Amino acid sequence: MHPIAEHRIDFLYPDGEMVPVRIRLGCPFVHPKGGWTCAVQAEGLRIWQGPSELFGEGSFHALVIGVRFLHRMLVAEIERGAVPHWEGGVEALEIDELFVLWRPKNH
Repeated sequence: MHPIAEHRIDFLYPDGEMVPVRIRLGCPFVHPKGGWTCAVQAEGLRIWQGPSELFGEGSFHALVIGVRFLHRMLVAEIERGAVPHWEGGVEALEIDELFVLWRPKNH
């Protein structure tokens, strides 16, 4: 994977363990069998780590699918009781602050 973007988040799990999670988004590329793909990874998550290649109808579509997939995996971890924190673990992070495309409708 050749990441074009990455970010570190610390997750505090219900068992008290603080785990660093590095999310990565790869550069979309034409897959040898056709279509476009974008690799994603969330190293450190308990529910899923990847990397995985996600397919789209073009480079932009594959990229957006990759971003949405990463968002969904982080939300799934939160739904299981994990609390995300900005890197360093001091301040809690609302996941929508990181994924600004998914701001609550009342903002």
